[in-house]
Amino acid sequence: MKTKYLSIVCLFLLSVGSASAQSDVTYASVEKSDPIYRTVNIRVPYEEVVSKAYVVRVPCGQNYQQKETNSLGIDTLIGAGIGLAIGNQVGSGTGRDVAKAVGGLSGAYIANQNRDGQYSTQYCNETRYKDEVVTKYDYVSEEKITGYRNIFTYDGKKYTKISKHPLRQVKITTSISF
Repeated sequence: MKTKYLSIVCLFLLSVGSASAQSDVTYASVEKSDPIYRTVNIRVPYEEVVSKAYVVRVPCGQNYQQKETNSLGIDTLIGAGIGLAIGNQVGSGTGRDVAKAVGGLSGAYIANQNRDGQYSTQYCNETRYKDEVVTKYDYVSEEKITGYRNIFTYDGKKYTKISKHPLRQVKITTSISF
Protein backbone atom coordinates (compact mmCIF):
# COMPACT_ATOMS: atom_id res chain seq x y z
CA MET A 1 0.00 0.00 0.00
CA LYS A 2 2.79 2.37 0.89
CA THR A 3 4.55 1.67 -2.39
CA LYS A 4 1.43 2.41 -4.40
CA TYR A 5 0.88 5.68 -2.55
CA LEU A 6 4.53 6.73 -3.09
CA SER A 7 4.33 5.98 -6.83
CA ILE A 8 1.23 8.13 -7.24
CA VAL A 9 2.87 11.08 -5.47
CA CYS A 10 6.00 10.82 -7.66
CA LEU A 11 3.94 10.70 -10.87
CA PHE A 12 1.96 13.71 -9.77
CA LEU A 13 5.10 15.74 -8.97
CA LEU A 14 6.67 14.82 -12.31
CA SER A 15 3.60 15.84 -14.24
CA VAL A 16 3.25 19.13 -12.34
CA GLY A 17 6.95 19.97 -12.82
CA SER A 18 6.88 19.34 -16.56
CA ALA A 19 3.57 21.08 -17.11
CA SER A 20 4.39 24.19 -15.06
CA ALA A 21 7.49 25.47 -16.95
CA GLN A 22 8.65 25.44 -20.50
CA SER A 23 11.81 27.19 -21.75
CA ASP A 24 13.15 28.10 -25.17
CA VAL A 25 16.69 29.22 -26.17
CA THR A 26 17.35 31.60 -29.08
CA TYR A 27 20.23 33.82 -30.16
CA ALA A 28 20.10 37.49 -31.14
CA SER A 29 22.80 39.18 -33.21
CA VAL A 30 24.57 42.11 -31.59
CA GLU A 31 24.15 45.24 -33.67
CA LYS A 32 26.74 47.35 -31.92
CA SER A 33 29.36 46.97 -29.15
CA ASP A 34 30.34 50.29 -27.52
CA PRO A 35 33.36 50.37 -25.19
CA ILE A 36 32.76 51.60 -21.62
CA TYR A 37 35.58 53.90 -20.44
CA ARG A 38 36.74 54.82 -16.99
CA THR A 39 39.30 57.55 -16.22
CA VAL A 40 42.27 56.34 -14.16
CA ASN A 41 45.28 58.27 -12.84
CA ILE A 42 48.60 56.60 -13.58
CA ARG A 43 51.77 57.43 -11.63
CA VAL A 44 54.67 57.88 -14.10
CA PRO A 45 58.22 58.06 -12.65
CA TYR A 46 60.92 60.31 -14.10
CA GLU A 47 64.42 61.23 -12.98
CA GLU A 48 65.66 64.75 -12.36
CA VAL A 49 69.16 65.99 -11.57
CA VAL A 50 69.15 68.27 -8.52
CA SER A 51 72.15 70.32 -7.36
CA LYS A 52 72.50 70.33 -3.59
CA ALA A 53 74.69 72.95 -1.91
CA TYR A 54 77.12 72.20 0.89
CA VAL A 55 79.77 74.35 2.63
CA VAL A 56 83.45 73.39 2.85
CA ARG A 57 86.16 75.16 4.83
CA VAL A 58 89.16 75.73 2.52
CA PRO A 59 92.42 77.71 2.76
CA CYS A 60 91.89 80.97 0.91
CA GLY A 61 95.39 82.44 1.04
CA GLN A 62 98.26 83.36 3.28
CA ASN A 63 98.40 86.53 5.24
CA TYR A 64 101.80 88.06 5.95
CA GLN A 65 101.87 90.00 9.18
CA GLN A 66 104.74 92.44 9.51
CA LYS A 67 105.92 93.04 13.06
CA GLU A 68 108.03 95.92 14.24
CA THR A 69 111.75 95.02 13.96
CA ASN A 70 113.36 98.24 15.18
CA SER A 71 112.76 97.62 18.85
CA LEU A 72 115.03 95.79 21.21
CA GLY A 73 112.97 93.03 22.69
CA ILE A 74 113.78 90.36 25.22
CA ASP A 75 114.20 87.90 22.37
CA THR A 76 117.01 90.03 20.85
CA LEU A 77 118.83 90.15 24.18
CA ILE A 78 118.46 86.39 24.69
CA GLY A 79 119.76 85.78 21.12
CA ALA A 80 122.78 88.03 21.79
CA GLY A 81 123.53 86.16 25.05
CA ILE A 82 123.38 82.73 23.35
CA GLY A 83 125.58 83.98 20.45
CA LEU A 84 128.10 85.39 22.95
CA ALA A 85 128.24 82.06 24.82
CA ILE A 86 128.84 80.14 21.59
CA GLY A 87 131.52 82.66 20.44
CA ASN A 88 133.32 82.21 23.77
CA GLN A 89 133.84 78.52 22.96
CA VAL A 90 135.77 79.32 19.77
CA GLY A 91 139.39 80.40 19.57
CA SER A 92 141.74 81.99 22.18
CA GLY A 93 143.07 85.47 22.93
CA THR A 94 142.07 88.21 20.50
CA GLY A 95 140.37 85.61 18.25
CA ARG A 96 138.12 84.69 21.14
CA ASP A 97 137.13 88.34 21.62
CA VAL A 98 136.28 88.66 17.92
CA ALA A 99 134.33 85.34 18.06
CA LYS A 100 132.34 86.60 21.07
CA ALA A 101 131.48 89.86 19.28
CA VAL A 102 130.47 88.07 16.06
CA GLY A 103 128.49 85.45 18.01
CA GLY A 104 126.64 88.10 20.06
CA LEU A 105 125.73 90.19 16.99
CA SER A 106 124.68 87.12 14.99
CA GLY A 107 122.47 85.79 17.80
CA ALA A 108 120.81 89.21 18.24
CA TYR A 109 120.17 89.50 14.47
CA ILE A 110 118.70 85.98 14.13
CA ALA A 111 116.40 86.46 17.13
CA ASN A 112 115.25 89.85 15.80
CA GLN A 113 114.56 88.43 12.32
CA ASN A 114 112.45 85.55 13.70
CA ARG A 115 110.15 88.13 15.11
CA ASP A 116 110.15 90.00 11.80
CA GLY A 117 107.01 88.60 10.25
CA GLN A 118 104.81 85.53 10.07
CA TYR A 119 102.71 83.80 7.50
CA SER A 120 99.35 82.59 8.69
CA THR A 121 96.91 80.53 6.66
CA GLN A 122 93.41 81.92 6.48
CA TYR A 123 90.36 79.71 5.96
CA CYS A 124 87.20 80.66 4.15
CA ASN A 125 83.86 78.96 3.71
CA GLU A 126 83.27 77.90 0.13
CA THR A 127 79.92 76.74 -1.19
CA ARG A 128 80.12 73.72 -3.47
CA TYR A 129 77.41 71.83 -5.31
CA LYS A 130 76.82 68.13 -5.70
CA ASP A 131 74.48 66.77 -8.37
CA GLU A 132 72.09 64.02 -7.28
CA VAL A 133 69.61 62.07 -9.35
CA VAL A 134 66.17 62.16 -7.72
CA THR A 135 63.16 60.11 -8.80
CA LYS A 136 59.97 62.17 -9.03
CA TYR A 137 56.48 61.27 -10.19
CA ASP A 138 53.91 62.77 -12.54
CA TYR A 139 50.27 61.76 -12.63
CA VAL A 140 48.66 61.23 -16.01
CA SER A 141 44.94 60.70 -16.58
CA GLU A 142 44.17 57.91 -19.00
CA GLU A 143 40.96 56.39 -20.32
CA LYS A 144 40.77 52.61 -19.78
CA ILE A 145 38.18 50.26 -21.27
CA THR A 146 36.38 48.47 -18.43
CA GLY A 147 33.82 46.61 -20.52
CA TYR A 148 31.46 46.72 -23.54
CA ARG A 149 27.83 47.71 -23.94
CA ASN A 150 26.40 45.22 -26.48
CA ILE A 151 23.17 46.43 -28.15
CA PHE A 152 20.79 43.94 -29.77
CA THR A 153 17.13 43.73 -30.81
CA TYR A 154 14.79 41.00 -29.60
CA ASP A 155 11.10 40.78 -30.32
CA GLY A 156 11.10 44.33 -31.76
CA LYS A 157 12.70 45.93 -28.67
CA LYS A 158 16.28 47.13 -28.13
CA TYR A 159 18.22 45.60 -25.23
CA THR A 160 21.69 46.07 -23.78
CA LYS A 161 24.00 43.47 -22.26
CA ILE A 162 27.30 44.47 -20.61
CA SER A 163 30.29 42.16 -20.96
CA LYS A 164 34.07 42.19 -20.64
CA HIS A 165 34.54 41.62 -24.39
CA PRO A 166 32.52 42.66 -27.44
CA LEU A 167 29.95 39.99 -28.33
CA ARG A 168 28.64 38.81 -31.73
CA GLN A 169 25.57 37.06 -30.36
CA VAL A 170 23.57 37.09 -27.16
CA LYS A 171 21.95 33.94 -25.79
CA ILE A 172 18.27 34.54 -24.88
CA THR A 173 16.37 32.05 -22.76
CA THR A 174 12.59 32.47 -22.54
CA SER A 175 10.45 30.51 -20.17
CA ILE A 176 6.70 30.21 -19.81
CA SER A 177 5.18 29.24 -16.50
CA PHE A 178 1.59 28.23 -15.79
